Parts: sequence; C-alpha cells; structure tokens
Amino acid sequence: MIAPAKATPIDLVLRDLDLRADRVRTVGDAPAPPGGGSRSALAAVPASEKDGAKTGPELVAFGEAHVAGDGALLVLLEGPREDREIAAFRNALWPFAHVVAIYRMSHGGIVRTTLAGTERLRGGTGISGALLVARRKEIVLAPDATVAKFDQNASGWDGKPGTPGYAHFRWMRRFVGTFAPEDWMRASAERILDFGCGAGWVGIEAALLAGASRVELCAFDPSPEMVRIAGENARASGIARFSARTGFGEDPPFPAEGERPFDLVISSGVVSFAPDSGRWLDGLARTVATGGKLVIGDIHRESKGMRRRRASKPLLPAREMNARTRGEVRSELERRGFVLEAEAGYQISSPVPELMHWSEKRLRGLLHPALLAWNRARAGKGSEDAFDSWVLRFRRR
Repeated sequence: MIAPAKATPIDLVLRDLDLRADRVRTVGDAPAPPGGGSRSALAAVPASEKDGAKTGPELVAFGEAHVAGDGALLVLLEGPREDREIAAFRNALWPFAHVVAIYRMSHGGIVRTTLAGTERLRGGTGISGALLVARRKEIVLAPDATVAKFDQNASGWDGKPGTPGYAHFRWMRRFVGTFAPEDWMRASAERILDFGCGAGWVGIEAALLAGASRVELCAFDPSPEMVRIAGENARASGIARFSARTGFGEDPPFPAEGERPFDLVISSGVVSFAPDSGRWLDGLARTVATGGKLVIGDIHRESKGMRRRRASKPLLPAREMNARTRGEVRSELERRGFVLEAEAGYQISSPVPELMHWSEKRLRGLLHPALLAWNRARAGKGSEDAFDSWVLRFRRR
C-alpha cells in the first residue's frame, strides 16, 4: 500500500537532486500529461510495509503514470530499513526503473549513497526513512549516459600493471580472447573484430594468438576515450594492423559499406549494457562472416554470487540487473543462424570475489596468486551457477 508524501520535509534532498518541488507529483495527483517534459513523482511506503515484491507493482504503476522524461521516481520507505529490505524494493522496481541513489534520513541528518560513494549532507529532514531515487531504465542505459560513464571510468577499466589484481584482470580477458581453437585462429582468423572493445585487451589477446604480424584487428566502443586507450594498448602489444571507431552495438561501425564481415568477432561484457538486447544481438550478428566464429561472454545474472548481491546490496550497477543468462543469449543467437560449438563458466562465484577484495584491502594481495590459480583450474568445469561469468563460442551457418 503506497501513500501520498509531502515534498516539504525532503526539500534538502530535492535541492541536492536539482528537482523542483512543484514538478514532483504524488499519490492522488492526475497522471503526468503526455509530452510534459521532465517530471518526477514521490510516494511513501509506510513503515509497516516490509514486502517489496508485494508493493512493487503498485509503485511501478504509479511511476508509469507520473514519471516522464529524465524525471525520477522517489520512493520514501518510512522508518528504519535494513539493506535487504531496500534491495527488495529496488528489485521490484526493475525493469521499469533502476535505483541510482539512496538518501538515509534521520531526524538530524541526511546521508547520500551512490555507487561513487557516501556523503553526509548539511541539515536534516525531521523524518526517519530511506528515500530511493530511481530513474527509468531507458534513461539509465541511454547512449549519452553510457558514453559519459565509459569516458569517466576509462582509465580504471584499463587495469593497472603492478597492482595485486592485474594478473587476474588479464587472465579473464585472455580466457575470452583465446576461447576459439588455437589451430583455427592461426589458420583462418585473418580479420578479428573486438565488438565493444573497452581497453582492447580481449581483442589484443585474440590477435596475439592468431599472429600479431599477419592479423587485422578492428575494434569499436561507444567511448572515444576507451577507443584511444585500446589503440595505445594494441600498438604497445605489437599489433601491426589495428583500426578503431566509435559506435554502438545496435548499429556497429564495422563493417562499413564495401568492407567484408569478420572471420572472428569477440564481445566480452557488453550485452549487459544494451537497453534492447534484441537490437544489440541483431547488430552483432551482422558483423560475422558466413562460416566465421563468434565468441561472446558476459556476467551471469543467476550465479550464486549475483543472486546474493541482488538480495543484500541496496545499490547495484544497472548492468547487473540488465544482464542476460547464457541460455537466453544462446537461444537468441541460434534463432539468428548461429550454431553453438563450446561454452564455459569462468570466475568462480562467491566467496572468491569477496576473498580477492579482502586480500587486496587487508593483505596487499597476498592471496591473489592462489585465488587466480583456483579460478584457472576450475574454469569451464562444474555448474553454470558456480561462476559469475560465462562465455559461448558459435559458428555462423
């Protein structure tokens, strides 16, 4: 049961969000008019209501009626709330909207938490509760938001040589980049495309296996900064022929008119960023030559660790909510004329990621070599849900 909420007590929060109180609608207001621009909506959930799954449909219907443009759905969970409660409400709002910030309010203070960190705001609200700030999925995953995010985080996604986690970072990319058979790579992979290249390491690993002096490696990414870094990494790795462009998977910049499709296309960790995975997979399929191979990998939404994170963490990256399982992706690609050749899970799920984090923070990476050896020995073996990532290899008919 949701209830009306007054904007006045949370005026400090609205100002922090750069939202006008007169553009925040509440329960009982008329629906937002079509084309009304950016509008937000605020609803309260009484402290007695603990079941996010039960209340979720009502909140979604309220948001669909009142939130327009890049406005926000504001959900005030009244009273003290544990992390698992907040996570349940967050899960119930998806896929309509994704929670991007949480304001924990007490009578004398406000603490804002986003994925970038936590900050205490000046002043208070005089009320107790947690305010969830949710944006529509299509806004969170919009092209301009993706480019801005990738440009801002580009250097961090490149990996840092010499740090405790770098060997694991490179192993994950090598596992996907070399998932096609070595003999086929050396004999038949003349043109390789890194589809959503990031820092470029997956495509680079494939090119090094196929033969850095003879293979042509192409790459693209939405982020100009990522494309720049990928080019630097390719040149430093001795890739003789490398070219890169900016673009999105739904309308890939390779192959351009007059260019032929690729012998091998690799995409790692990209489909979970796609707002419409069907359109994205259509774009991916167009880049693979008849008889060519496709290697695709991503995070596994239903792994033991991912399920635990969704149940317990109030804030998550949108891609963890948006991720597809390998079964879903396999079915979609088979309908597009691809034949599965091999599949594997890699990156052991909980507790390995937690142990790596603890090792880095407390032991300066002392346990990292043993944890990497464990990952390498287990990759491709055991239950699908025992791994946080999956990889598939196809041949195009």
